[in-house]
Parts: sequence; structure tokens; C-alpha cells
Amino acid sequence: MIRTHSYRYLFYSGIVNGIGDRFSQVAVLTLLLQLTGSGLAVGAALGLRVVPYLLLSPLGGRLADRFHKKWLLVLTDVFRIPFALSFLLVDTKEMVWLVFTAMFVLACGEAVYQPVRKSLIATIVEKEDLVKVNGWEQLLLGVVLIAGSITGGVVAYVFGTSFAFWLNGLSFVAAAVLVLPLKRPLSSSHFEKEETKKRVHWEGWMIFVVVIQLVGATMDGAFNVLISVYGAETFHLGELGVGFLYGALGTGLVASFFFSSKIKTYGLPLCLALLIVEGMLHLLASRMANFPGLWMTFVSIALIGGVWGALLDAFLMKNMKAEDQGRVFGWMESWTNVQLGLMMFASGWFLDVFSARTLGLWGGGIGIIGGVWLLFFYFQFRKRQAFTSVEEGSDVSCRNKERE
Repeated sequence: MIRTHSYRYLFYSGIVNGIGDRFSQVAVLTLLLQLTGSGLAVGAALGLRVVPYLLLSPLGGRLADRFHKKWLLVLTDVFRIPFALSFLLVDTKEMVWLVFTAMFVLACGEAVYQPVRKSLIATIVEKEDLVKVNGWEQLLLGVVLIAGSITGGVVAYVFGTSFAFWLNGLSFVAAAVLVLPLKRPLSSSHFEKEETKKRVHWEGWMIFVVVIQLVGATMDGAFNVLISVYGAETFHLGELGVGFLYGALGTGLVASFFFSSKIKTYGLPLCLALLIVEGMLHLLASRMANFPGLWMTFVSIALIGGVWGALLDAFLMKNMKAEDQGRVFGWMESWTNVQLGLMMFASGWFLDVFSARTLGLWGGGIGIIGGVWLLFFYFQFRKRQAFTSVEEGSDVSCRNKERE
């Protein structure tokens, strides 16, 4: 499918863009450690990447609803090129401010880029292909995680950080060029045909989708902190352990594509059930006594998370009005990334008091309890919606009889 579909240009562009960003991230963190020797500087640099999502993702979503999405992607890529190359100017401790400035601006570009990209997918992909395409998006994340992180470390080590920065700058150029042949979006009449199928109570379902995303972001915030702690400290494998665990996540995301692409019928209950399963796997990881078992559990976590992430995005794209997609995806990116950052900060504080295994236990518990409660409220809301529909139908029937 991807070989003939216009989405392929977006997919290839995303691969190049993502791998270049991973190259740069590895090189920047290495550079900061070399110049400052401070773990606080590294943490601050990573924290800066979350801040722009608070305001700029909603802005990116609004821009996507008003302007040509393809050209917005091209502009955000081109805009980031000089800032990606500005790291080349940093060679002393006094120039570290430029690292933070450039990282902040690059994160601003990414905060705008992501909701535009998601809303564009919904306008170039037929409804029946949404699950498969969102599966490709999870595959993209897995490839970037494996190829970008591992290759980025090798490139920075063998050729130096400057070479990695040049590659990142070139990756933005290549990503912008790759997206240029993208065909025009589906015609507005395509979406008009779907308007009669839109849910009357769509705003109510949106609340469920947002809360599902926030529960997932809460789990992921704790999980992101635990990756380094499990690999380096719990199992005493240092950077090698961390690298293997990131490789496990990439492997799981790649595998999730093959599972999600086979699913034909889906909805919020299936997404919630998979969220609960992921929470159980987090609990299992927190109790795992050997590293190979932990590695397999991490693969399973990424696989399940990738599947329900693809299904949830497909659900949004299928049911949301075309003119609202940019705005909604913008706010979703904002809320989930801010929640992710807050949970990472809270997890760091938590680890000063409790063990990593306890944090993993709590993180998994949040997913399980949140998923169960949401399932309960989902069926209550659905029952209430059905009851309201019956009442409205009865009122219409009565009015018709009175007229007769």
C-alpha cells in the first residue's frame, strides 16, 4: 500500500526527520557533558523540549486548519535548519547558552510540526486505511528509535559531534524535499459524505479520548525515567543496558505495525483494554528479576502501546470533522506532552524517596486503574446516550401524532 499511496512521501520524510533529530540529540547531550560535566545541564536541556508544546502545539493545530498543511511542514523544516547547525559554533563553556537556545527553538518547530502532520494524514488517507497508516506511524517511531539512537551514538563517537550536527541540518533539507511531491488532499466533498455519520455527542467522546491519552502519558512519563534506571542501576549494566532497553522499545513499536494493520474493527473499548494490558506489563517489568525477561517485557510494552496508539489516532481521524482536526490534534499534543514532562519531573523526585521498582509498580497501577474506570464510565455514557436517543425519538413520534 505505502509504495503507491501519497502517504509514502510523508512517511519517508518523517523517517529522515526523526533520525536526524536523534543524531542531534545524542550529540548535544554528549557536547553538554563534555563542556559542563553537569547532569543538571542535561536534564535542563531535555526539559526545555517539553515547554514549547504548552502553547505552540495548539497554535500549530490552528494554522493547520487555516493554511496548506504540506507547505506548513516544509516551512517548519526549513526554519529549523540554521538552529540545527548553530551547535557547530559551540566550543566553550561560555557558549552553552546557545545550546539551550537552539534546543528550545528546535522544540518549538517540532511542537508546530506534529499536529500539522497528524491532521494532514487524515486529509490524504481514506477512512478504511487509517488504522494501517497509523500502524505505519508506529513503525516509523520504532525505526527512528532503533536506527537514530544507535547510529547516532556510533556517528558521534567515530566522526565527532560536528558531523552529527551537519547530518541533522541536512536531514531537515531532505525532509522538506521529500514531502514536496505529496498529492493534494482529498476533496472537501469526500468529507461532506461523511458528515452525516458524525456523532451527535462527539464532544463527550472527545473527553474520553483526551483522558485516555493523559493516562497513557502519565505511564510513559514514569517509564521514560525508569528506562535509564533499570538498565544502568537496577541491573548494573550501565549505558549498555540503557541502549538494549531502548532497542527493545524500537523492536516493539516495529512489531506493533504488523498487529495493528490486521485489526479491522476497533473502538474505544479495545483501546482501553489494551491500555489496561500495558499497565499490567509495567507491573510485570517492575517485578522482573533477570535482564532478558525485562527486555522481552519492554518489547511487549512498546508493542501494546503502539497498537492502542495507532487505533486511538485512527478513531480520532475517522470520527472528527476535517475542519477541526488541526485544532484538536494541537491541543492533544500540548496536553499529553506537558503531562509527560510533569510526570518525568515527579518521577525524578519520587526516585529520591522510593525505589525504581516501586515507581514501576505505581506507574502500572495508574494505567490499570485508569483504564478500568474509563471502561466503566464509557459504558455508562454509552447507555445514557442510547437512552437520550430513545427519548428524542419518542418525542418526535409524539409530535407527529399530535399533528395528525
